Amino acid sequence: MINRIPFNNYHRVFSLSDLIRLLTIWFVNKFLYFSNIKTLKAYIATLALLFIVQSVFAFHKNDSLLNRHEPTKKNDDTVQYAGLKNITYEELSFMVDSILDLDTIKQSDINLVNYYSKLLIKEKIRLEGIPASDIYEEFDEQAVFTITPENEFPETQTLVIISDSLGEYFHPREGIVTSKFGWRDKRMHKGIDINLNKGDPVKCAFNGMVRIARKQGGFGNVVIVRHYNGLETVYAHLSKIKVKPGDVVTAGQLLGLGGSTGHSSGPHLHFEVRFKGQALNPANFISFTDNKIGTDTLMIKHSRYGICAYPANATLHSIQKGDSWYEIAKRYGMSVKQLCALNGVEKKYYLRAGQKLRIN
Repeated sequence: MINRIPFNNYHRVFSLSDLIRLLTIWFVNKFLYFSNIKTLKAYIATLALLFIVQSVFAFHKNDSLLNRHEPTKKNDDTVQYAGLKNITYEELSFMVDSILDLDTIKQSDINLVNYYSKLLIKEKIRLEGIPASDIYEEFDEQAVFTITPENEFPETQTLVIISDSLGEYFHPREGIVTSKFGWRDKRMHKGIDINLNKGDPVKCAFNGMVRIARKQGGFGNVVIVRHYNGLETVYAHLSKIKVKPGDVVTAGQLLGLGGSTGHSSGPHLHFEVRFKGQALNPANFISFTDNKIGTDTLMIKHSRYGICAYPANATLHSIQKGDSWYEIAKRYGMSVKQLCALNGVEKKYYLRAGQKLRIN
């Protein structure tokens, strides 16, 4: 009678070590039916062999961890590992240590570690529940935005946007900025427009949970993700949506494909960052030329002209009546172009007394 070895949660490839274990168990079962000295000696020898095999199996555990399944490429350029389940942090740590001990590290090993890391992040998020539940009263999957009145904001507050628990930033789409944040055609443009081609992948900026994923007015096909610090990011004019409300997503995960749906003159990504419904200028803390974030903590300020956000270590200039772009730039030893770039606006942006400009 041969004992059946159950499949564990890893679905690993059946290795030589597994075969030896199976043969050893079969040998034990076979000789346990006899009751003479030879049988006893064989049994003791088999136990010793089993101990050795198990030791060898433990030593080669990295082999079964790293070769569970061969990845297959999908059309969206993401690596899928069909049938694999989650692992623990300890097992992931063992896997990383094993890879670092190898003479040559393969790309497939790195992809596998990334895959399991994302699974662990998603499980952590799932256990923690709805993002920013201490900031928002509900996780509304119907209303596009619930805007907190400006007078309910404190004068200043800090907001951590990158940390070990929150995760890192991933630029949603690299491309030329075709329209900046600010007044445009007598209307406030509350985001950044990034040029792309129809079908280009659009990725998530931070870890979070999808709140909105549908066709919505001028946004066209739009995805809105709520993050764990209370920020929300908006991805509009998509040709296709690849997620649904309630999905836990990680930084760099595919949300949809670029397009020109809604009120759009051509394919581009309309990207917004909001806090409690109020639109923030992403260019104040994200570089759209270097495609990276410039700080790990924001200072959110309430002024009579709205809510603004800057890196917490930034120095701000309060605009006075009669100030001009040229005078402010000259005062702080920079060009008008540099001052505008630092604040993510164009020179035609109208300056109003009381507004804050970043000067470093």
